[in-house]
Amino acid sequence: MGRGKSSAAIRYMNRHRGTKCFLYITPYLSEVDRICEQCNFEEPDSDYISKSNILKELMRNRCNIASTHALFSMMDDESLDIAKEQGYCLIIDESIHIIQGVTVSPKDKDILLQNLMEINEDFSVNWLDAEYEGKFEGYKKVAEDRMLYYYAGTLYDVMNPNRLLPFSEVFVLTYLFDGQLLKAYLDYFGFTYDIIGILRDESGYLFSDAPDNPPQVDFTGLIHIIGSGDRDLRMNDIGNERTALSVSWFERRGRSHDDINILRRNLDTFFRIKTSDASGARLWTTYKGNLEWLLGVRNRYASSFLSLNARATNAYKNADCVAYLVNRFVDPNISKFFAEKNIKIDPNKFALSEMLQFIWRSAIRDDREIFLYIPSRRMRGLLTEWITEMNKAGGQCDL
Repeated sequence: MGRGKSSAAIRYMNRHRGTKCFLYITPYLSEVDRICEQCNFEEPDSDYISKSNILKELMRNRCNIASTHALFSMMDDESLDIAKEQGYCLIIDESIHIIQGVTVSPKDKDILLQNLMEINEDFSVNWLDAEYEGKFEGYKKVAEDRMLYYYAGTLYDVMNPNRLLPFSEVFVLTYLFDGQLLKAYLDYFGFTYDIIGILRDESGYLFSDAPDNPPQVDFTGLIHIIGSGDRDLRMNDIGNERTALSVSWFERRGRSHDDINILRRNLDTFFRIKTSDASGARLWTTYKGNLEWLLGVRNRYASSFLSLNARATNAYKNADCVAYLVNRFVDPNISKFFAEKNIKIDPNKFALSEMLQFIWRSAIRDDREIFLYIPSRRMRGLLTEWITEMNKAGGQCDL
């Protein structure tokens, strides 16, 4: 994070502008503006036709384009055909959405399996009734896009691998790739890829064929974790068990449980001790379903809450007090899906990757001091181990 990946991409695109066509997608609107300004790219935007149509028009004219993940997810077959015809190179800033379990009641699932769906050998779903209209139309559209899978009793919305194939090159600018679902996805569908890195010369950052070997970074003076010499170490007692603050931990307790009340008081104590009255200094997260359990009196900290998986925002870069009230594990259904091809996701690398992505929404992204409340002993341990590794010269960092 902050290693210069997007700067290296800008240099690469400017170097090859005129000989290659580029589509750069990012979760950040501010980054779209940056790419357009520094690379003279176009942004699909219009008051009179849809963004997807203006995207096609720009691609037919071989324009270099910067846009958001959302628009990439809406590219249809015609857009992808144009990308292939024109030889577009795709650069993805941050991992994109590639898989999620689909919630469906047992009764509705029986209706779908018996009357509307056919399961292929690769577990993808064929929709049987092309004229169907009704409550399951959403499933129909996903299935027709070859994005609906059924395995071991669970439906999955999976990104169609054909979405990546039309491009002459694909770069993914990300950190801790080994712990991400994207790696499992690429392995599952048989993609080949190279792990590359970043170098810096007198002109700035550039891509390197070798895996990254960053210089020593000492975060000990910037990241202060509650429980390391603070006056109230008991704030971490709530997270001593290995699975404490996991999804199932919350589900087993419910809103009125003593542990939830303790966690809510701890959050309030952390913010009162470590921050001023300015809400902009605070940032916290928990699972969406448990948000209202922890908001406090009069929803005091609602404006400081950010979704657990948030990527597309720099709005909290002034927050120097961060509370991470979760213990991340890979969804067991998603693990089961990938395990069908003997693909395993490292649970600790996954948890660390997700936690760091959230923490780096805060002031640390600008190399400013932050205070962290991470009551899960497991998550806290992963972070302290990572800080130790980064303090060693040449600590490994994947791009």
